[in-house]
Amino acid sequence: MEKEELKKRALSMVEIPSDFQAIIEEYAEGENGEGEALFVWIKEESNEGITINLDLDGHLNSLTIDLNDKASNEIPLNIEERRERAEHFFLSHYPDALEELTFFDMKKMNHTYRFYYERIVMDLPLESAGCFIDVDPVGKIVGFSYKAVKQIPEIPKTLISTEKLVEHVQNSLDFQLTIKNLYTIIYNVEEDGFRLVYEPEDSFMKFKADVLTPTLSIIHDEDVTETFVPLPPPSNTDSQKDLTITEVVGVTEEMDIIREVDMGEETGIVWRDRNWEMEEEDLSMDGYFKRQTEDTVKAFISKETGKVRSFTWFNERSGNLQLSYEECYQKAINFLQMIIPDYHKYLQLIVRDNEEAEEEDTRTKAVFTFRMNNTDGIPVQSEIVVVAVNNKTGHIDHYSGPSFDMEKLSQIPTKSAISKKEAREIFLNHLDFELEWETDYDVDIESYILVYQACDRYSRTPIRYIDALTGEVILARDK
Repeated sequence: MEKEELKKRALSMVEIPSDFQAIIEEYAEGENGEGEALFVWIKEESNEGITINLDLDGHLNSLTIDLNDKASNEIPLNIEERRERAEHFFLSHYPDALEELTFFDMKKMNHTYRFYYERIVMDLPLESAGCFIDVDPVGKIVGFSYKAVKQIPEIPKTLISTEKLVEHVQNSLDFQLTIKNLYTIIYNVEEDGFRLVYEPEDSFMKFKADVLTPTLSIIHDEDVTETFVPLPPPSNTDSQKDLTITEVVGVTEEMDIIREVDMGEETGIVWRDRNWEMEEEDLSMDGYFKRQTEDTVKAFISKETGKVRSFTWFNERSGNLQLSYEECYQKAINFLQMIIPDYHKYLQLIVRDNEEAEEEDTRTKAVFTFRMNNTDGIPVQSEIVVVAVNNKTGHIDHYSGPSFDMEKLSQIPTKSAISKKEAREIFLNHLDFELEWETDYDVDIESYILVYQACDRYSRTPIRYIDALTGEVILARDK
């Protein structure tokens, strides 16, 4: 179909409210004729939106309807009635789909229910294939995604025994003591918060099921080595509390706020030169990103602290400096000194193989990445601080800081109550393996491999950590 035909097809699938405006009409076609069309309408002041994605034959790939509907007087449908609505919608677009796909699972998603239809091989669903459908209380379809299976995997003739895998883990299992911010939506914990935990060195244990010697399905690059360099202590006592948000970010008087968005725990602010104009108005994806990003400065402000958590300059600034890597590094340190009190106690520069040499090329930015730890040197997992210095201007073009108030680190216990040996015994007592299909990223053609995923023998969900104070087994909330 041509673009206009696809747009008519999209408009026939859902009623677009009159106060919504189109922001994206994208048509993309590949060399082999495959492609997709994307249409997005929004009501910007209310954060409502409708998104429809079609293939080039007009078949529905995905649909998202996010409306702030007022409470309905209609009686909510029960689960079976909602499932009937889901299947009716699915079959109206893909009449033969349920000959290959099977109803597999259902989850409650806020006020909607999500129904999953999967392609089953060996009684296991294929990863990232099949369909899900979201149905609201009165039976409206508010979410849909369908991905056809291109190639059914062959069933392996032989499988490695789980006893071999358990023996392999027993011989190789080691732990690192770390601090982790655990969220209830991800882990089986009662409340969000930091914990001192033991993390297995191979935290995502997936082994190829058809290889008779224990072999991880994803091999990490062991050729890259990292060293952690302590930072120099501060030379003065300047800190963020003495500076405004615009001073920290570097926003000029010629720039105005064009958007301010509530992001939950943060507020997003976007600035742009007040005289900026779009050269050419278009609804392509490129046009959308130009309107949203070109020549802007974006920052995220923590509601808890009122401080800048991160910012990025998309507005290119010119200059005649030729700062060396060492000079840029000093600029980064000066900025950290201003933004994070006692930064040298909590951050270490991550240096990877040949990183310094790579940064001293023709690029205009020197990027410095820092690992975070507490004052006892215990790393805070997944917390990375990044500072990018423009070597032509000496300005900070990008900063990504801690996702939490640094004062919380002092509230986290730093001494484990159980030993690494005890954590190891707890882990092994809970260890089992479960088969699953996962996408094979080592080949060019989309295909699957059968793997054994390490899991808890009781809940059948992956083991992520052992609490270093209580010995509690911390599991993934869902697979």
